[in-house]
Amino acid sequence: MSRAATTRLEPGEHSIDRAQVFPYRDGFAMRWSIRLHGGRLMRPLTQGPTKGKVRARARARAADLLSSSGDGGWKGASKALDYLDKVTLPAIRAERLADSTTRRYELAHRLLRGECGDEACRHTHALAGLSLREAMRPRALTSCLEEIGRLHGAVNAKHAKTVAKKYLAAPLRVDEVIEYNPLTDLELDLSGAKNPAYSRGGRALTAEQYRAAIEYLLAADPESVKAPKRGRWTREQRVIERAACIDIVLAQATTGLRTSELCMRPTEDCHVDASGTFIVELSPEATKTRTGRPVPVLAPAVSKRLATRLDSGSPWLFPSPTDQAKVWDPRNRDRKLAALYRELAEQLHIEMFEYERGHSWRTTNNTLLYDVLPEATRTRLFGHTAAINRQRYTAVTSTEAVVSAAAGIFEK
Repeated sequence: MSRAATTRLEPGEHSIDRAQVFPYRDGFAMRWSIRLHGGRLMRPLTQGPTKGKVRARARARAADLLSSSGDGGWKGASKALDYLDKVTLPAIRAERLADSTTRRYELAHRLLRGECGDEACRHTHALAGLSLREAMRPRALTSCLEEIGRLHGAVNAKHAKTVAKKYLAAPLRVDEVIEYNPLTDLELDLSGAKNPAYSRGGRALTAEQYRAAIEYLLAADPESVKAPKRGRWTREQRVIERAACIDIVLAQATTGLRTSELCMRPTEDCHVDASGTFIVELSPEATKTRTGRPVPVLAPAVSKRLATRLDSGSPWLFPSPTDQAKVWDPRNRDRKLAALYRELAEQLHIEMFEYERGHSWRTTNNTLLYDVLPEATRTRLFGHTAAINRQRYTAVTSTEAVVSAAAGIFEK
């Protein structure tokens, strides 16, 4: 990578047009310089999926920095809402987050402002009307975040705290408005938080919906993807990516494995038994609950499909589409999986997939196997927390019995 020219920048100037864009993670990045109106030099790092996107994001960031105030700096008396709009929100959108995470953080940004769209919902402790100095007082932050919890639930309060800590208070330290981040040690009392309308993973598909989803995925043709009009990914890589997403969801649907448990699996942890069933061997270290177990694929057709991955030559069951020797970057992977789940929601009219993802398969399998497998066996199979005696004295001793019990699910 050639070095950009080092001509001194005058106040209000930036080096975006002459800075070099370089490959970074699964996309591109650029380190550029900008001299604020007050004379301070900054060197931000901007990331994006394409070179053009990187430069566009950098220009937007430069415009925000130069328009934030006349001298390029913020004061304690500046309005908190101005900072939220001109610094916090652009920072959220410029970062390489999963689409679902960006949407959650944008909602958190609105809730910090006291805007939720419900006229009957009054945010009396929002940051609206406060100066930056007032907004960064621990009591003001605690009141604002705990109110969000009471009105919109603990999850939204935690997201709002993350946004306030990372995209509000942290930049304010850089801008020398505050000396320390008050959210680092801030404790919230969310005991009075509103209960959510649903719990993630708490809903199950019907048997008909389950079979329809499996059939749709098995019939999906990865070769149907179109060649990208721009970007560094080739059509061949897009096909590999599409095939991997389909296989991941099929594996989730027929094992109930968590995304991390499945997508970080080396091929050496997998095998096909004498009956043709694909088995994933989970060590205690590989599971969220620290409960090792063999996990069989319940559908024979999916077992056959996954078995071909053992001969790919990659050390990973689901490697990066661009480098078979590496594990797939979780942020990029989860964005692609989310798009496939939305496709299932639209094509099969299963509204639940708009917001329920991998955890829904665990609930579905547990429900559909309710009458054919003992509860303790299901507990061990899916790795759920259960009574200590079931964890210690009950195990999935026969994967063949599990697959046999599940056979009726796939028979119309």
